[in-house]
Amino acid sequence: FGFVNGKWAQSTAIPPDKTRYGAFEVLRDLSEARVREILDRWAADPSIAPGSDEAKVAAAYRTFLDEKKAEVLGRRPIDARLAEIRGALTHDDVARLMARTSFGLGRPLFGPAVFDDQKNPERYALYLSQAGLGLADREFYLRDAFKPQKERYLKYVADTLRLAGWDGPEAKAAAVVALETRIAEAHWTRAESRDRDKTYNPMTVAQLEAGAPGFPWRLYFAEAGLGGAERAVVRQGTAFPRLAKIWAETPVETLQAWQAFHLADDAAPLLSKAHADLHWEFRQKFLNGAEEQRPRWKRAVDSAEGALGEAIGRAYVAQNFPAESKAKMEALVGDLRVAMKARIEKLEWMKPETKAKALEKLSKFGLKIGYPAKWRDYSN
Repeated sequence: FGFVNGKWAQSTAIPPDKTRYGAFEVLRDLSEARVREILDRWAADPSIAPGSDEAKVAAAYRTFLDEKKAEVLGRRPIDARLAEIRGALTHDDVARLMARTSFGLGRPLFGPAVFDDQKNPERYALYLSQAGLGLADREFYLRDAFKPQKERYLKYVADTLRLAGWDGPEAKAAAVVALETRIAEAHWTRAESRDRDKTYNPMTVAQLEAGAPGFPWRLYFAEAGLGGAERAVVRQGTAFPRLAKIWAETPVETLQAWQAFHLADDAAPLLSKAHADLHWEFRQKFLNGAEEQRPRWKRAVDSAEGALGEAIGRAYVAQNFPAESKAKMEALVGDLRVAMKARIEKLEWMKPETKAKALEKLSKFGLKIGYPAKWRDYSN
């Protein structure tokens, strides 16, 4: 390593807006600059058709860059959502709001996602994972080594709630961190969550209601748009009954403050300087060691890519990865297939029936080179 990389490692400084640096970051910087060229061009082009993907990307990009408007608006973009949280007066009310935000701003107690069913790859499955924490892992709440981080997090929660106009921010922050500490105690460790067998627990809604009482599962599924799922694969089986019990035992005003904090925390990079700076100072500087906040144009590029990534990607590959380059790569992979087929056929240690299965598997490998054959439709 020293012979190959030693001089680079000794002479290269990590840029102040990053917390790590290497080949992938160098490539990301190059891609980011190229994307910026595309977005600047679209943002300044009055001839772009209204309603087109380019117009939507340009609007998202211009909006993020408009610091003056962000300052005028302050926290107003999330005021309606905060009012909804204040109006959620029962556990069921809060569960409804949490379900609607499971795929957006805010923090669910259980994280839903759709993946290939690991026991039946011919179908998709709904997976439910433990969630609910504002710090990266349960250990931040439970180990003495992370006491400074937890104490600083308590202050950050209070400051965020204060900026959000929440009453009694210090007391509410203490309640939120106490709630998340209980949630952390119920969570499985990362090692436990990597066990492929123990994390496969298919359950119907009725089984969830019976096995993890105290949480309104049927209401949650309906409000989250998951009512069509016949079952969910619960990843941390023994954690869910404990989490449901914590939900039932937690006062509504604490659940409201918990939801309000996470809404404001997630939205902060999109809001005024006070919100964005508070978020950066804790999340990037204190927890991760960044020395400077990333320039606003870089954050604007990230935001636009997150919202309409394939619309940008279509223009990016047209400029930087033409069809002939894709064809060359596909031909190269085709040659690899031929070589692998020949090697499998010549293996002495593999039985004929095993070879047949191996060749069948090889024949079904799909190609994903550069970009998809069918792009995402953003018309709606």
